[in-house]
Parts: sequence; C-alpha cells; structure tokens
Amino acid sequence: MSAAGRSSNRPGVRRTRGRPVRGGIQRPQRRWVLPVAMSVVTVLVLALYYSPLLGVRSVQVAGLTGVPEQLVLDTAGVGLGTPMLQVDAEGIRSRLGAVPEIADSEVHLEWPSTVRLEIAERVAVAYVPADGPGESGFRLIDAAGVPFRTVPRPPGGLAQLRLGEDRAESVRTAMIALTALPPDLRSQVTEVRAERPQNLYLALGGGRQVHWGESTAADRKAAILVPLLTRSGQVYDVTSPDLPTVA
Repeated sequence: MSAAGRSSNRPGVRRTRGRPVRGGIQRPQRRWVLPVAMSVVTVLVLALYYSPLLGVRSVQVAGLTGVPEQLVLDTAGVGLGTPMLQVDAEGIRSRLGAVPEIADSEVHLEWPSTVRLEIAERVAVAYVPADGPGESGFRLIDAAGVPFRTVPRPPGGLAQLRLGEDRAESVRTAMIALTALPPDLRSQVTEVRAERPQNLYLALGGGRQVHWGESTAADRKAAILVPLLTRSGQVYDVTSPDLPTVA
C-alpha cells in the first residue's frame, strides 16, 4: 500500500473534497449565541421594569414618633402596583425632605414587593416665640437650628432663645452651646440670650446664670461647667476655659 493510502486510513482523519479534516466533526458556528443571549436579557429586564407582577404591594414606615404615618405615605407617593424597578428612591427622599418635621429619610426596596421608609424626625432642643404674620404660639427648633413646628404653649425642658438682629447667626451659636452640654444639664437651661452672637448667656433654674461668651471651645466649656456648677454661686463664667470663675 502506498504512503498516500496509508495516511488516508489513519484514525481521526477523513477527507473532505481532497483535504483532511481532523476530529471527524466540524466546530459549529457560534456567532449567533451572544446576540440572542443579549436579546433575552433585554426582554427580561423590560418585562421586570414594566410588569406589575413585581409591583409594590406594601409600603412600610419606621421611625415615627410625632409625624403622622399617613402624611409620610401621602408625601412619599409610592403607588401600589408600581413596578419595583420604577420606584424612584431619590425622588421619594426629596419629597419627604420638604416635610418640616423630617430631618432625613432612607428608602429601601425589599424584594419582591415591599418599599420600606425609615424616617428620622427632628428633635426640639429650644424654642422661640412665633412672630410671623398671623402666627401665635412658639416655634420648636432642632439641633441644626431649623424651626420645624409651632406649638401653642412653651414646652417644658427646653430653652427659650432670645435672639439679636442677626437671627441666623444667633441661632447657630446658641445651638453650638446647647448641644455641647450633656442632656441632663441641657434640660436645666431655661433661656439662652444671644442678643450678640459672640457673647452668650445661659439661664439655669434657681436664678443661676452662665456667662458662656463666644461659641468657640464649646466642648471644653461644657466639660468645665459640669463640676463648676457644684460650687455655690449665681454667676458661672466660662468665657475663658483656662480661668473659669464663680461669683
């Protein structure tokens, strides 16, 4: 047998139109696989985006103490049946941020069908008399200096702010002093006089008064004031934390 004949009978080699092909099976063309897969994924995404099968079935609200739940639900505006992929979390947070009593919020999508709203309410640390056109009562102010609610009577346990002409700066410096105090001492402050923002006075129960001075070194002043108040006196001066005095 010739060499050509022997080579044509080798295992794993067959001839196709005069050319040997190894393996016996031609590799199939797969260029169509990726486009088809991408088309399937696109169809699935569109189905999820528009289908009510994965729509919102419940909206839960957490963190409320004073804000009505229905007000939060109405403001959030999450419609039942809205596809979960169409829930606009940032839009919801923006709408909730317009509610004066809400300091912050978070929106969580809990698959397959629940939207959870976590609300952080503003907490009052002081108040001012309401003085707007047609207003009466007292405006509550949180630690950030934001007025957020009007109440008919002065709330207990909070300090009244007496502000100067620069109301924004007076509120800012008063909040720095108040929030530096430990909660038990802060509750004893009945008034913060900030007619001049850089020269604060705090009135305490029993006719005692704290000359706070500037808003700088607030944490240090607060730390010094706590033991200083154990001494007998009426005026406690921490304007210079290095040289506190009692008179």
